[in-house]
Amino acid sequence: MPPEKTHSTYQFFKNLERLINLTDCIFAFAITLMVLSLAVPVVTKGNTAAELPVRLLSEWPTFLIYIISFIIISEWWMAHHHIFQHIKKLDRTVTVLNFSFLFFITLIPFHTSLIIEYPETPVAVIFYALTQACAGVVLAALWWYATKHRRLSDTDITQGYVHYRVIRLLSGSGVFLISIGIAVFNTYLAELSWVFIGILIWLVNKWFYRKELLVF
Repeated sequence: MPPEKTHSTYQFFKNLERLINLTDCIFAFAITLMVLSLAVPVVTKGNTAAELPVRLLSEWPTFLIYIISFIIISEWWMAHHHIFQHIKKLDRTVTVLNFSFLFFITLIPFHTSLIIEYPETPVAVIFYALTQACAGVVLAALWWYATKHRRLSDTDITQGYVHYRVIRLLSGSGVFLISIGIAVFNTYLAELSWVFIGILIWLVNKWFYRKELLVF
């Protein structure tokens, strides 16, 4: 008589690689689609050499928001990569949270085009910042859920490292939420404030390394 099958508390998905590959494809598509927000300047024929450099320089706000968006989407990919280095199994909750995170990632090309089209409109910047703040919260929730009692993650990671990843993600979300208030008064300053996410992450790294909480 064959042994009775035991049913796990969680419904595990066997192919973790499928979710990671799908995520990478969506990131690749989003980062490629984002370049379509850049328009080639139209200059008068016969005066291209003199007019084109001037037109390109006048487009600096467009290039700035594109560069910032490129950095943001790159940082999200790296954060996702670091997290899934330690996640070994999937269940429905992790899968749903991952797709929720990807929903906010797919909005980045649209938000980039929106800000380029309406650079001085607070609503465009607020919409961008709010969705990216949500992306950080969702990814932090995914990480916290997967590492709780180490049910879906490596068993040897420390609680200090778990907290480190959560704080890094929520720090970025905090900057985005603060920028919403700044955008009411100055949209360009709000966009530049997103650069401080990198500085804040550096401070978080420094604090955790000093406390020796990153050993895992």
